[in-house]
Amino acid sequence: MILALVPAFDEAATIGAVVRRTRAHVAVLVVDDGSSDGTAETARRAGATSVVRHERRRGKGAALRSGFATALRWGASAVVTLDGDGQHDPDDLGRFVAAARGHPQALVLGDRLAAVDGDPVPVLRRGAIRAADWGVGWIGGVSVRDTQSGYRLYPAALLREATLRREGFVLETELLLDAIRVGWPIVSVPVRRIYRGCRRSRFRAVADGGRIAAYLGSEALGALRLRLRTWRAPRPAAIQPRVSMEA
Repeated sequence: MILALVPAFDEAATIGAVVRRTRAHVAVLVVDDGSSDGTAETARRAGATSVVRHERRRGKGAALRSGFATALRWGASAVVTLDGDGQHDPDDLGRFVAAARGHPQALVLGDRLAAVDGDPVPVLRRGAIRAADWGVGWIGGVSVRDTQSGYRLYPAALLREATLRREGFVLETELLLDAIRVGWPIVSVPVRRIYRGCRRSRFRAVADGGRIAAYLGSEALGALRLRLRTWRAPRPAAIQPRVSMEA
């Protein structure tokens, strides 16, 4: 069973449409992160399979952890994460499902930069995405596109073995890097870009972007130290062949 996980905070205006369109493809779990506008009730009326509610706002990282734990208890084979603000098109879920069937052991990323339709990516956001892609690629040693996309499919096995320590939006970058380091394949699928006509993203360019940059900087420093130690490590002495003296 593939399950859609929708973390939401004060999304009553959009969550109903997101749930209705998403449940046409897969079961829907909404995590209401302490909303005060009736988000949970709206999601239930729209047909969400289940709604988990935090009594107070704890951030996206905590909402994802709660949703992942619930999905694993239900026996989900994979979890697709998408936002409740309308910036992710539920009709793209078919691409994720197809990718999961073809690559059941892969983490699937929604790639906004590869999309041929939808709204243009704002210049500053595109630059931030490119910078994060370069940082993740350098640290992990692989080329990955749109590492900051929250529209993703995680295999259940990956979620079971992951150790999630970070909070907020940083958790998604942490999870991606951990997957790359242990050798999980990364597959990208194009997703529609939606910026107009929906609520403004809760991602704060300065605060949240700064935290992600600081995390990547710390991880890059650790990777650099490891590479320097490997480069400086003495090579083992060559083993001389044994020569027989027997006639």
